[in-house]
Amino acid sequence: MRKFASVSVALILATGFITAAPASAAAISNGVACTKLNQATTVSGRKYKCAKNPLSTSTKLTWLSNDCLVSANGYIKSRNSAVSISAQYAAQIPTIDLGITSETAKQAEIQAKLDETNLRLTAAQTKLAAATAASDKKVLTTAVTSWTSAVRAYTSTLNATISHLHKLQAARVVAVNQPIQIAADIAGSKSTALMICTKGL
Repeated sequence: MRKFASVSVALILATGFITAAPASAAAISNGVACTKLNQATTVSGRKYKCAKNPLSTSTKLTWLSNDCLVSANGYIKSRNSAVSISAQYAAQIPTIDLGITSETAKQAEIQAKLDETNLRLTAAQTKLAAATAASDKKVLTTAVTSWTSAVRAYTSTLNATISHLHKLQAARVVAVNQPIQIAADIAGSKSTALMICTKGL
């Protein structure tokens, strides 16, 4: 009987231990207080660590899932780097604006020269068509060739200037809009982190 009683007590204690362990484990979730920094445990296949919540100003130690920590730390890192990145974009705008002003003035100047050269070419072509003397035709042919080359050169330069101007304008759009997009992404990252770190998960 004594032996049977001892075995019965042992079974009761073992049963109590077995049922108590999951109850204790179930109490571990995001936001539950803990005492030992970086202590780790696993509940139902989900890993938790005792740490300070990166999303909170509190220094209190709580259990946080690994997913929560990864998401929260990712948000903090992105938020911190976003400050310097946005500042870099803001610093580019004055330089880009100067470039746009310069290229716009250059474009107008080249366009004026191209228009004048086209007029001279047209005039030379008209005179060449009306010329009868061989000497006049020779001189005018040389003039037409010269003005044609000048038109091509000015056109090429103008196209390059326009292309550069478009690139500067596109760069300005990026410099203005990218910080806005970054801010939206950071807000989304924070929202996701807060959801994953919801107390009780």
